[in-house]
Amino acid sequence: MTSGSYDFTGYEVLVIGGTRGEGHTIASAFARSGANVTVTGTMMLRALYDTDLAAFDYESVNLARQESIDNLVGIIGHLDVLVLAASCNLPFGLPADERAFIAEAARSGLLGPTFLTTRMRLKLSQSPAPGGGCVINTGAVAKWLELSSAPEAARAQLVESTARAGEQWAGLGVRVNSVLQHKHAVLPRQYAPVAASSHGSRLAGDTLVRTQRMSDAVADATLFLASSGASRITGQTLRLS
Repeated sequence: MTSGSYDFTGYEVLVIGGTRGEGHTIASAFARSGANVTVTGTMMLRALYDTDLAAFDYESVNLARQESIDNLVGIIGHLDVLVLAASCNLPFGLPADERAFIAEAARSGLLGPTFLTTRMRLKLSQSPAPGGGCVINTGAVAKWLELSSAPEAARAQLVESTARAGEQWAGLGVRVNSVLQHKHAVLPRQYAPVAASSHGSRLAGDTLVRTQRMSDAVADATLFLASSGASRITGQTLRLS
């Protein structure tokens, strides 16, 4: 991993879904790089997880409940980096009408990662980090979109929404980027075309990056996008294969 090459001392980082899997790998990489990291999970107590969360602050949040999101927003103070790595895991046996409501609300940005990001926008806009506050979506965000779309369509929606948010939030001093694992074979070329903004300060589009260790690669890409080296990049989706 390359996390040791970054210095996030003094940064406040919030990793949604940082209690296990890819989110935990990302949170650990930030912590090793000096950041103060808060992770979230759906359980009330950190002791209920079998992963080691000693290096982090912990907060409980249910992204399918607006009141739970609002509670988290009220708890979090200063924020420099928001990483969205929590997949949509709805309770088994959820009534069809409630599931349909959650799917439509998530698609419309009234629940889930998009709603949380919007509620955190003011805090992120106050970040003194180079390039401003930073939002990084992972493939987990696409899982929320899959509640109402096919997987490939959901991933396309995430790419489009990332580019749109990167443009819209630039004036607020907030960057928005995404990291996606490419699930199919890619063409021999390593990089797809990337379009630069008219002002030369932002990038938007897709980049294909070949790698092998997916979880570590996603963490490395996330740290890069949050770093000063990427302070002029927004609206970008990095595809790892």
